Amino acid sequence: MAGAQRSGCLGLFLAPFLGGKGEAAVVYPYGKRDAFLSPAEVSFFHVVKSILPPDYHLVTKVRLLDLFFVRQPHQNQAARNRIDRKHVDFVICDAKTMDPVMAIELDDQTHRRKDRQERDQFVDEVFRVAGIPLIHIPAAKGYQVDEIRRLLREAWKEVNSIK
Repeated sequence: MAGAQRSGCLGLFLAPFLGGKGEAAVVYPYGKRDAFLSPAEVSFFHVVKSILPPDYHLVTKVRLLDLFFVRQPHQNQAARNRIDRKHVDFVICDAKTMDPVMAIELDDQTHRRKDRQERDQFVDEVFRVAGIPLIHIPAAKGYQVDEIRRLLREAWKEVNSIK
């Protein structure tokens, strides 16, 4: 009688547990954002993609917790929490290994706020200590390919001089 219809008070009570008609539909409060990246980020992404050699990939919106680990995490929960909800706009990775070689932040007007400047100083130091260069580029509606190429080359020279 597994397929029999459940009726009565007991049937209504047990229906959610037994997969019957009384199941309440789960409503998720999520929707797709209108834009994954800002217009400045989209423009910058395409410029950098056009510059990068094929042995590198450009990744967007990377969480610091995906790039870095915290030593002795059980003793350093506060340190983990400080990077848990932070991200950088772009990371250039080696295509074969997907190891990060450089990160990029597009600095819009919010980076002028005191709290944001403190956040940027902290993030800059995390990258410095971990040995991954992080460069800041002013956000713009459009980017000059030659200027971005020059900035990336300068940062790349620093990377190679450190190694």
